[in-house]
Amino acid sequence: MMKHRAFKTRLEQYRQASAIHGGILNACMAALAVRLSRVRIPSKRLRLRLYRTIYGKKYTALNESELERPLWAYPSFNALFTRGVRAELRPIGSAADQLLCPCDGTVQEVGAIREDKILTVKGIEYSVGSLLAGMDPRPYHDGSYAILFLSPSDCHRIFSPQDGTIDEIIHVPGHRLLVHPPFQRPEYPVFSLNERVILHLSTPLGKCVLVLVAGWGVGNITFPRGRLFRPRLRRTSRLSFDPPLPVKKGDWIATFELGSTAILIGEPADRVTPLVRADEKVHYGQPIFSIQR
Repeated sequence: MMKHRAFKTRLEQYRQASAIHGGILNACMAALAVRLSRVRIPSKRLRLRLYRTIYGKKYTALNESELERPLWAYPSFNALFTRGVRAELRPIGSAADQLLCPCDGTVQEVGAIREDKILTVKGIEYSVGSLLAGMDPRPYHDGSYAILFLSPSDCHRIFSPQDGTIDEIIHVPGHRLLVHPPFQRPEYPVFSLNERVILHLSTPLGKCVLVLVAGWGVGNITFPRGRLFRPRLRRTSRLSFDPPLPVKKGDWIATFELGSTAILIGEPADRVTPLVRADEKVHYGQPIFSIQR
């Protein structure tokens, strides 16, 4: 039964890839482009031509004024995709009672966890435990959550939502179904089926987790401060920090390579007020929840 389910999910993965790219051949070409994304593009002129063709025709055009470096200075598509943003354009919220947005993107969902259930507007129900892969989900029952979709034109770095520590990193192998909201289906709960990485943090506002869900084409989620972490291909991998790894709000803590989704889950509190709404475009560092304990 499990093998049959896995086979059906893999077929769905290819069906979705074919649908979004306009056919099997185009999907294969896109997969090849992912594999070539780290190849250095030899000239500045060619880089500009390729980047402005991809971003502007296939994807939303980049706001070049936000880039840390001139567009031509990124030697490969992967370097451009994993770029940073000029720090002065992403002010980091300073209020002590707020969790901050961990990434650039669009809010897909934001709200309260009902006991242990997260229900999305796509009609897909997730238990907290199904997302956390062996972590104890009980501290997050009746907590809060935000689901943030990163488009290909977004900055794909992930940042700490508060001061505190990273206690553990967990890598869960899985599928690479499309995370794009129009392709999400109840029979294929993408956030619990896909490959993902879970960052467990402790903050002055309580514990929280960031679930980084890999999407189609994603082959890597990297950690600028956790380079010794080497996930296994077919088994869940864990790295616990002893002592825990200290972070400040707005610190860069992880990077997606190609499009994905980040889910922020927080513990319950006396009062939690969402400061963003569904379908809102957000940037890392802006307040996402106000929390009173």
